[in-house]
Amino acid sequence: MGSPHSILVLVALSIIPTVQLSAQDLPLNAGALFLVFPVGAHAVGMGQTAIGAEGRGEAAFWNPAGIATLEQNEFALHSATLAAGRTHAIGAYFPSRGIGVLGGAAYLVDYGDLDRTDSSGTTIARIAPRNFEFLASFVFGLSYKLVAFRVDCSGDCRDFPSGQGTTHALDVGTQFRVGAGGPLRLGVALRNVGFKLQVQNKPQADPLPTRLAIGAQYHVVLPGPEGAPVGERFDLTVAADVDSPWRQTGQSEMRLGMDVGYQRLLRLRAGYAFVQEGLSGPSVGLGLENGSIGVDLARTFLTGSDLLAENPTFFSFRVTF
Repeated sequence: MGSPHSILVLVALSIIPTVQLSAQDLPLNAGALFLVFPVGAHAVGMGQTAIGAEGRGEAAFWNPAGIATLEQNEFALHSATLAAGRTHAIGAYFPSRGIGVLGGAAYLVDYGDLDRTDSSGTTIARIAPRNFEFLASFVFGLSYKLVAFRVDCSGDCRDFPSGQGTTHALDVGTQFRVGAGGPLRLGVALRNVGFKLQVQNKPQADPLPTRLAIGAQYHVVLPGPEGAPVGERFDLTVAADVDSPWRQTGQSEMRLGMDVGYQRLLRLRAGYAFVQEGLSGPSVGLGLENGSIGVDLARTFLTGSDLLAENPTFFSFRVTF
């Protein structure tokens, strides 16, 4: 969550010796900034508001407490086209009467292949930086993460560092309802609490981007024809999230979103993310569901940014059984 587009290239190149970057140019948490990238078109369509989200496995990437309300087994795929590459996630979650909801996900950030050149500008090797995350979630609001950064090299790779690092982290969260019938749902999550990611050597190890997030979602059924059952009316959900660095430097960020539609058949979403790096901007989304199959689409529109990058698009496919 935050400002992925301005840091994608730096994340991918921060350990590659052919790129001339001074220490002050490198972002904090350079090896693990992918952990704050948004995952899932449902949340992105609502301006990246998901700390209070419930009822789908996508919530595990935002607040692990959100998976507690899953009623059916779920398998989901998520992908996004960002400024410097693509992200892919696959997740599966299984509710059980005896032990609650268990599940996990695998997440890949692919920065694409990069050329390594010699002093004359001739390409002598191809470099492929990747970030990986393997996530295991538990019903009581806890997710364990195995976090990895890897750079593979093909061609003339002499004097090229291995560029590999692995670390561990936890997400901890809770959610609860307020009011008669529970129309207001509040959530709190502490994300990416763990050990530093060491890629080259210990002095250059990067702390994980630990953030404390608080969110709220309010659901209301809209007026309909006289005598129409509640389940056959349109409904509206409005949401707001705020998050701040936890014991690290940085600024707080705020997000607003809304979701309106008819049952789960058709959902229209919109939101606005007030984030750093001049990448604040609106987002729109669409959700369609028929039977056990659901599809979500989202797109963000950058404002106040000098980056020459396409507006990111997000796609999610979900099957319940």
